[in-house]
Amino acid sequence: MFLVLIETSGNQNFIFATNKLKENIGASELTYRVGTQWLLEIIGDIVKNPNLKLWQDSDLLRQNLLNSNHNPPIEDDKQSIEIIIAVSGKALLITKDKEIAQDIITQLTTKCLKEAPGINVTGVYVEFDWNKPIQDAVKQVYRKIEIAQSNLFSSEFRFLKLPILSHCDTSGLPASQIEINPENDKIPISQVSFTKRNSANDSLKRMDKLVQKSNFKFPENTNDLEKNFEEKLNWLGIVHADGNGLGQIFLNFHDFAENNRDYVNKLRKFSLALDLCTQNAFKKAINVFAEKGEKKNNKTILPIIPLVLGGDDLTVVCDGKKALEFTEKFLLTFEEETARNDLEDVGNIINEVSRKALKSDGLSSCAGVAIVKPHFPFSVGYDLAESLLKSAKTVKNNVQNNDNKTVSCSALDFHIVYDSSGVDLELIRGRLELKENENIHTKLYKRPFVVTPSNKLKEATEFSQKWAKFYDWNEFKNKVKLLTKNKRNSQNENDEKKYLPPNQSNKLRSALFRGKESGDAQFQLIYKRYENITIKLAESDKSLFQITPINSKENNKKTVYTTSFLDALDATDFL
Repeated sequence: MFLVLIETSGNQNFIFATNKLKENIGASELTYRVGTQWLLEIIGDIVKNPNLKLWQDSDLLRQNLLNSNHNPPIEDDKQSIEIIIAVSGKALLITKDKEIAQDIITQLTTKCLKEAPGINVTGVYVEFDWNKPIQDAVKQVYRKIEIAQSNLFSSEFRFLKLPILSHCDTSGLPASQIEINPENDKIPISQVSFTKRNSANDSLKRMDKLVQKSNFKFPENTNDLEKNFEEKLNWLGIVHADGNGLGQIFLNFHDFAENNRDYVNKLRKFSLALDLCTQNAFKKAINVFAEKGEKKNNKTILPIIPLVLGGDDLTVVCDGKKALEFTEKFLLTFEEETARNDLEDVGNIINEVSRKALKSDGLSSCAGVAIVKPHFPFSVGYDLAESLLKSAKTVKNNVQNNDNKTVSCSALDFHIVYDSSGVDLELIRGRLELKENENIHTKLYKRPFVVTPSNKLKEATEFSQKWAKFYDWNEFKNKVKLLTKNKRNSQNENDEKKYLPPNQSNKLRSALFRGKESGDAQFQLIYKRYENITIKLAESDKSLFQITPINSKENNKKTVYTTSFLDALDATDFL
């Protein structure tokens, strides 16, 4: 047998290299087609099975791959190819002949060169004995593709240019044609940008099928999308989410299977189930935009577009005012969906695996949320969202069980870009850290926050539960509510008794930047006057600060004081 792995690389650069939303959407669609439509069309022709070419939506794709009539087991005498995984930008399959493996890789990479110029696609295969454990071949093929990708020239080498050539206005690559914009200006664009733009509307149509059974719709074309996002929204949210612990699960997947056939079947089911859970969580989370949508033909056009939606990955651009609420809903629903035992077509495979691998019901996810102005460079905003996601992922280092294994726990980090002069997260957070002396540090931020409810973290150690409670998202939201009326300019006379006035918030903000002592002194000046509010804002006794829980294993002698007041003040317009 031959195990074949085909994978795209440099996806983030390919999708988010430009600031044109239309091109970002189209690039995502092209990446999706590599592991789905184009692969299935090639295999369908080789095995002469037209049913495999029916890829129009993820439901049909899932049903075809699980149907043994359309995707028979490789042990069948007449079967030459079996598809294990076929998802956005990735495919894993088994063939009986080396020539077929080579032919699939050749056809697919050639098609990508023609129809998705600029994308990097690599295919490798290894020979293995079906009577021996397949996991050894899986590890070998992944090592082989890493080597192949590292030796691959950058896609930019395909587009060498001379000084006399015009440059593409959006990509900087050599222009191949002229496009007329709405103002009748002639814009030179590259073949890469042209292909991405041509695929954008197809992506919107495919995404629209996800919600066709509801009263929701996405913008029908990119012109409507840009109009809605640039003219009607004050803030844009860029949300980037990714599942936790999946790498370790896939690496040790042989622990959940009895033999090679069981391994292949379960891996296929798990991959398809993961895709289904992400989609289900997304479809439920978009309900938060219902009130903000535009009514048209008995449908509500939502101010959100999924750029990446597959596997455990999610990247969307949406109405910034609802971005945090959407992200919270998505993370919590993803946990619920992966814990289900009745997922359509795939049953309880994720819950079965997660119980063995993580000793938890279902999986968790983390997210980074960058909230920017509509004309802010999209690629820069995405980079910030990715940095915020990495920050949220650090939560797993502190939520563990007695075996020092990570407990399934979702978290999010966010940043609102009021000042575009610097969006490097490390520098942003560095400005919010004060060194009082050698042994005492002060942090004027508390992010990231733990979204998973504390009652779901019972498997965690006592310290981990205490730590998660310290960074609890719901506790943070309660503090935001105490400041929210500041931004709404309510004229209600009773509001002073319920919400801290803006002038007091501003005084506290200024005092905090002078250090813990100054911040607490200002807080205590108003403590009695607004006691019903300040007692809830306080992190500890009559203080906006609290000592950060530090694991004794870290052997850290420093005392770190943390406050969430500035975080809450930042979020008042967005929660």
